[in-house]
Amino acid sequence: MAEIVFARRFLRDLAEYEATHSPRDVEALDGALASIGSDPTLAGRVPSFYDPAAPSYLYRAGACLVHYRIDSDRVEFLNLFFARP
Repeated sequence: MAEIVFARRFLRDLAEYEATHSPRDVEALDGALASIGSDPTLAGRVPSFYDPAAPSYLYRAGACLVHYRIDSDRVEFLNLFFARP
């Protein structure tokens, strides 16, 4: 399993998501984050083309998009995109 790092923005978005969504939605997101941490090259990810020097990916987790970057043995979660109520 890779080292997991969370960007400050991701943690802020995650806290907002947990406060405004159902336990089922939060559980689905937690499962997706664990899957990414276990295998950052998992099927279903798409390149974000945000920064070619540091490739990053988007992965759909239910109603969310998880934006993350792989750096050797490290996965950095950058952004969490979701519809805000």
